This record gives sequence, structure tokens and C-alpha cells, in this order.
Amino acid sequence: MRIPIAVAAVVIWILITVWGVWTPHDPTSLTAGISGGIAWQIVGAGAFLLVVVLALGWRDIGFNAPRPWSSLRVLAFPAIYIALFVAAAALVGLPAPSVVFFLAINTLAVGFSEEIAFRGVLFRALHTRLRLWPAIWITSIVFGSVHVVNGFTTGDFLNASIQALAAFMSGTFFMALVLRTRSIVPSMLFHALWDFLLTTIGAGGASSAAGGDRHWWLLLVPPLFILPNFIYGLWLLRKVKDTGPAQ
Repeated sequence: MRIPIAVAAVVIWILITVWGVWTPHDPTSLTAGISGGIAWQIVGAGAFLLVVVLALGWRDIGFNAPRPWSSLRVLAFPAIYIALFVAAAALVGLPAPSVVFFLAINTLAVGFSEEIAFRGVLFRALHTRLRLWPAIWITSIVFGSVHVVNGFTTGDFLNASIQALAAFMSGTFFMALVLRTRSIVPSMLFHALWDFLLTTIGAGGASSAAGGDRHWWLLLVPPLFILPNFIYGLWLLRKVKDTGPAQ
């Protein structure tokens, strides 16, 4: 019974998240969409899932400290990415303080909302009936596929599809963080920090990205960029036993 409820909750979460995106509007970049004010639909979607989790008493989502704390050492490799992002942001230049503020609030909301939706609600429900690896792959595939809806915001479904592939790879890495730390909190915070730094770099260098022809090979950049994290995530998961259903 938990899987249908979880799937319904994630579907409602998607509808709340994309509220207003389906109506006619001028295409805009994802960064522009979260840099001019608080994205209340994202905040609301995350709040909705939190209410569902608390109301149904799902205590296995992972709202606890890492167990053990030493498990946070798995963040050593991805921390290299963060250091490079910080350096890139310094080189490109920061956008206006108000933009940085809204990007911080909204990417924190995205990290919380997406992690609770997929590595929390969906994965934990699937794992009540499926073995570990099928639950991981289904969760990551669904997480990646959902990013195709970004095409309604940007007007570029080809790029959104490539982003979906990159999201699938990132989702597998985030899944590894959850399982190795036995907590969803590190993946939420890392997810938020990753998005914040990338969007800050994008906002700071927005003027240089306007215009020009798009070369087909540039579409390969996001998945190739994520590939090391994907491989690292699979490496981390090698120590996770392929257990049977959790319940």
C-alpha cells in the first residue's frame, strides 16, 4: 500500500513544483527563474511532502545525523568539485547580493524538496517491495526523467533531455550518499550547495552566454561533467549489500 501512496505523493509534488510553468509564458533560463524572488511553488512542494511523511509516520526517510559521523568522509572526492565551483564563481564574479540571496534560498528549497521526494519518499517506498538495486535504479531513472519538464520553462526540450541524463547520473550519486551515511541530510545539503554554486556561476556569467550558435558537442558537457560523480557513486555503492525489501 505504501508504494501507491508514495507515487501519488510524488505526482502531486511534481504538479505543485511546476505550478504556473504549464501556462503560456516567455521561455526563460532556469537560473533566471529562481534568481528574482522566492520560488514558492518549490517551497510549497517540499512542505507538502514533509507533511505527508509526518502524517503517515514514515520514520525511515533519513532525517537524522549521519551514522557514523565518520561516514561523511565519502564527501572528500565531491568536495573537489565544490572547491572548483568556488574558484569559478570568484573568477566569473558574483551577481547582485539580492540575486545571491534568492539563489541561496531557492536552491536550498530544491535540495530539500528533490531529496525528500526521490531518495526519501519514492526510494523508501520502493524498497519495501523491491531489492536494493532495482529500487536504486528506478528511483534514479524517475528522478532523471522528471527533469524533462524543465523544457516547459526554457523552451528547449533537447537540452532538458540532456539535463535529464545528467540528473539520472547525479541521482545515483546522491543515492550513494544517502546509503553510505544512513542519512538524507548530507545529500540534501550537498545537492543544495551544488545547485547554488552552479547557478551563481551562471548568473555571474550570464552576459557572456547570450547569443551565438550552439554547437552540438556542448550538449555532451553536462553528462560528461557529472560522469566522475556517477562513477564515484557506483564505487561507493559497491559496499552496500543488495538486501531484500526493507519490510
